[in-house]
Amino acid sequence: MLAKEHGQNIWKYAFASVAVTVSSLGFGRMSYGIVMPFMKENLQMSYKQAGMLATTISIGYLLMVIFVGLLAAKYGAKKLVIFGTGLVTFGLFMLSAAGSYGLTLTAMFLLGIGTAFTYTPLITILVGWYPRKRGMLIGFLVSGMGLGTLLSSALIPFFTAWFGVSGWRYLWFFYGTLSIISIIIAVIILRDPPLPLLKKEQQKRTFWTRVYLNKRVLRVAFIYGLVGFAYLIPQSFLFSYILEVGLTKFQAGQIMAVCGVMSIFSGPLWGGVSDRIGRKSALLSTLGIGAVSLIIPVLFPVYSGLIVSQFLWGMTIVGMLSLCQALSTEQVHPTYAPVALGYVTFFFAAGQLLGPGIGGWLIDHFQQIPLTLVICSLLLALAFLLSFRIKEHAVDVDVTEFEAKPVLSSFRIEEQ
Repeated sequence: MLAKEHGQNIWKYAFASVAVTVSSLGFGRMSYGIVMPFMKENLQMSYKQAGMLATTISIGYLLMVIFVGLLAAKYGAKKLVIFGTGLVTFGLFMLSAAGSYGLTLTAMFLLGIGTAFTYTPLITILVGWYPRKRGMLIGFLVSGMGLGTLLSSALIPFFTAWFGVSGWRYLWFFYGTLSIISIIIAVIILRDPPLPLLKKEQQKRTFWTRVYLNKRVLRVAFIYGLVGFAYLIPQSFLFSYILEVGLTKFQAGQIMAVCGVMSIFSGPLWGGVSDRIGRKSALLSTLGIGAVSLIIPVLFPVYSGLIVSQFLWGMTIVGMLSLCQALSTEQVHPTYAPVALGYVTFFFAAGQLLGPGIGGWLIDHFQQIPLTLVICSLLLALAFLLSFRIKEHAVDVDVTEFEAKPVLSSFRIEEQ
């Protein structure tokens, strides 16, 4: 294997990557929903203002993610990982000290940009060093998001108990301190991988043909967009639905916790499975199980039915994300893997941005939360059907010949 030949330890890279992902995605993106009620009360924000803060993170991420792949291909992924984690760290410290809504909004925007600069280049490094283990390693990355959320859920009661109404500020400061440690780990461990040389017939194709107009990439992008649309709707409205069917808040918390715990293991589990049975077969499995899991609460709105639903949903949803990401890197030459990943992630982020808003409108209009779960299930079923046409390892790569440098110094958008 490439990494073995160059003396790179897979578990060191897994550790460094999870550390960075916990800081960027876990703390920088996913923790806000948990900390938000305490920020809202202390800063005297309205729900509209609090919601706008979450939207600002997504906007910052969406604006930059499509360009990050280009920058990683030109300047090197490690530099971008360190820069992005640095932006996240600055945003976290800024949140801890922000005394106005404007500064808080700015900090959230920086978190979104920093996350975009971190995640895609990090995958590029792992895929470059461990092409045959990309499924498992990308799964570890995505699990870092769930681990960060779990840490936030566990820590926020302690910080508010110790520091009162300003406990959320100390928590953001604590996250910023941990992120500095993540930067140090990344600097010490991570290295940019060498890239296989482009073959002559591949060099004749334009950049747009290789990536943005590539039918294989577009197919993965559309599937990833459908998953993105369905991703946040259950997370946003299922808790309310559980209370509507007559269960207690304690039972609702138990049900949602099952999903959270399973999501931590979902990425590495399905990534490892895909490395053995193939990315396509694994993706079909996760999409099929995920579509069924969202129908179960509609047909069986009882405690046992909801537990089974969230067990299956948590077990598969993060797997879908990691598999789509891994597949996107296999549709193009490794030189353009970060560009393809950034491109398909744009579709996912757009779906995330649209999903909760449209889902909320449907609930207000029809007064039916189950309707949104059925729609999400149908979208995943559509993604399931489209996945039959996906090709694995679609690009012919000669792994015996590599660039002397880890990045293309002459990388250009126009035809080469």
